[in-house]
Amino acid sequence: MHYKLKHKKWELKDEYVEVIPQEIVQKKYIGKGRSAKVYLSYSGNEGIATKTFTGEPVSKLILFILTGSANPYTWCEDAIECAMIRRRILSSLCQIWFKDKLRLPKTFGYRWNEEHKAFEIDAEYIPGKHAPLFNPLDIDQVNYMSELKNEIMKPLKDKLIESGFDGLVWQAGKGNPVAVSNFMMLNKENGTRQWIWIDLESGLPALFAMNPLSTLFYYIPKCIKHRDWLFDHVDSTKLSDYLKKYKDIITSELGKKTYQNLCDDVDILSKKQKNWKGLSRHQKSLYYAASQKKITEESKLYYENKPLPWFLKNSMNFLKRAIQSVKNNVVKLLKKIYNFRYQKFIKRVYRYFSSVSYRWRLVRWYLKKEIDKWHSRKFLTESESKFLKGELQNDDKSSYLTDFSIHIGIKPFVKVFSFIIMPILIASGVFSIQNGAIIILAAGPLARTLYTVWRMSNSLISSKPQFPIIALIVGLFPVIGNLAYPAELIYQSKGRRNKLSKFIIYSFSAKAGSKVPIWGGKDSEIEHIFNRICHFMLK
Repeated sequence: MHYKLKHKKWELKDEYVEVIPQEIVQKKYIGKGRSAKVYLSYSGNEGIATKTFTGEPVSKLILFILTGSANPYTWCEDAIECAMIRRRILSSLCQIWFKDKLRLPKTFGYRWNEEHKAFEIDAEYIPGKHAPLFNPLDIDQVNYMSELKNEIMKPLKDKLIESGFDGLVWQAGKGNPVAVSNFMMLNKENGTRQWIWIDLESGLPALFAMNPLSTLFYYIPKCIKHRDWLFDHVDSTKLSDYLKKYKDIITSELGKKTYQNLCDDVDILSKKQKNWKGLSRHQKSLYYAASQKKITEESKLYYENKPLPWFLKNSMNFLKRAIQSVKNNVVKLLKKIYNFRYQKFIKRVYRYFSSVSYRWRLVRWYLKKEIDKWHSRKFLTESESKFLKGELQNDDKSSYLTDFSIHIGIKPFVKVFSFIIMPILIASGVFSIQNGAIIILAAGPLARTLYTVWRMSNSLISSKPQFPIIALIVGLFPVIGNLAYPAELIYQSKGRRNKLSKFIIYSFSAKAGSKVPIWGGKDSEIEHIFNRICHFMLK
């Protein structure tokens, strides 16, 4: 049972048309985005990706501030039907625009998920991969990101703008580096590649473009045009005119029946979109609360024509939940502090800095985990993964890799010094703000340099003295100084012997890109930019 807006009146609707494969096996969680969580299930041999529109907390908060409710795909049936219609229309148009180079996954239908209290879409599971990162073992070194951007995303954005899909360009990557993750690559049996546009539904309004020009000269004018925050909006009049303009091409390529279906879908989309977009902020907030069973049906009917009382009630409820959430989090934190095994932690820290073999085992475990992550993302083949893991066993690499682990191990202490001890000393007047800032900036490089100098001094008394000059120099730089010893190992090694060291740097550079707030993340364009910079520096 879920809610549907019909003729400006909110009513209950129990039935809807859907075509979903039967005998679905239990779902397995496989990932999430800003708008939804994705689950994998099987019907026979066919994989089904179920996108449940639960949304993440930050996205929910932003949408509440801007619109008064969570993601409309979560609770508004007109919105989810718009998503279904857009997918049908674009599945056909992409055949015209890109032939076999780009397609949408087959979409089976939608349903209400009572457990999550959200709508969900069932679509074809794509067993491909996102645009692969460069890795030092790849012989071909194909620039998949360049292919995706120049041959798929750029022409797609142009076609979407021309045909009236004003808001969909956000999901296609206009000013939005996260949109790269909306596309997957499928290798076909004939050796060619096909790209699949897997995610067409936004998690946030199109207002936070990384490119400010896109915001100023595209997104803000479109917001003014639609008199709303731009959120997957379609200019149905423009789309209808586009279909008429290219009627002959569409008819010759897809047939008269498909053309007529497209025209009918545009008419339905226009009505559904008006229903969805026509809701006031008060209605969105009220109907979302009703869908989540936060209020009764009687309360919903009572507040339908009382925006101010509903606003006050909703604000009080939000305040109560916020206070309760803070209280719960404080209790959890205090429990963790109380139950933390301090003695075990101190023993491990002592072992880490006193035992070379313990550090080597730890760094080997960490790097093995990174190799497995790349392999699971299909960025490393099985043979490449085995080769890198084999290199972890080589004794001639263990020295520099344990030094690398020391640099990683001292980072928490540097952070404690920089963000806790130094601010206290500055506040106490021991250091001025200017001198304190210099000390904080120099803390990491200084710690790494002291360790490398100590190591070089100790190596003088060994039978095989080592003088890691490259590590000493690289360690002087903030942030990238953590890669001092992998850089040293690359310098010391030749040919295939330095592949592991290069992989460490590739892995860390990509991880840095994935940690960039808002526009970063796994499979984002920012992750690829960091990866490409690393690749061309080490090429």
